[in-house]
Amino acid sequence: MPELSILVVGNTDRAEFREAREVLERWGRVIAAADASAAAAALAEGEDPVDLIVVAQGFPGEFPAERVDSLRRLAPLARVVALLGSWCEGETRTGRACPGAIRVYWHQWVARAERELSRLHEGRCSAWSLPSTASDEEQILVSAEEPIAQRQGLVAIYSARFEMQEWLAAACRRAGLTTAWLRPDRLDAPGPARLVLFDATDGRGEELEHLRRLNAWVPRPAIVALVDFPRVEDRDRLRSAGADAVLSKPLLVEDLFWQLDHLAA
Repeated sequence: MPELSILVVGNTDRAEFREAREVLERWGRVIAAADASAAAAALAEGEDPVDLIVVAQGFPGEFPAERVDSLRRLAPLARVVALLGSWCEGETRTGRACPGAIRVYWHQWVARAERELSRLHEGRCSAWSLPSTASDEEQILVSAEEPIAQRQGLVAIYSARFEMQEWLAAACRRAGLTTAWLRPDRLDAPGPARLVLFDATDGRGEELEHLRRLNAWVPRPAIVALVDFPRVEDRDRLRSAGADAVLSKPLLVEDLFWQLDHLAA
């Protein structure tokens, strides 16, 4: 399949967006535009059609809906994906969210974009290829239709909450994995666990100390930290303490499976 043509609008030099830009460059030819006017000029002058328009929005109102609509008119077949910074997390409650755009926060981007861009590149059905009228539920249903690949191995689940541990364990069992509950008051290594899912709240204090202890296990497992709506500084702090990857909660199980496969490989 030919590489994708991707128009990126906005400042991808922000700390939140740097990994997102790297993912896009792995999957296609990236056309960078600092603002909506530059993006419109690139679309008007370009000879080849654009497959995807990624609007990197650092704060609410940075790209008004009418400016995004003007880009849609210039590239009617391109899907619009909003890559959102931390300041945009409350945007849907204000009523000013850009209509018709798939919304992906910066902390969801790597796993989700890798999966959806792979499907687009291979010509398979993707949530990012649905019409702009598709609801969030319809986008999730497209992902749910993909068969779940079966895996092997033991996953240790660190969590202070039985309900969260049980949800993660059920997801892992659907993928053929076995699990062991790693309670915060008992941090002994549960056998040959190759992966640890570290369910955190804010990733500070005792949680951070427990993460460092898990990082010191021999042999050392790969660690995926799950945290509520992380900021860049939260991600960096957890990685410094030993997390190999940081995913946000709430999360899609497809994102979790992608991350587990990536670390296992």
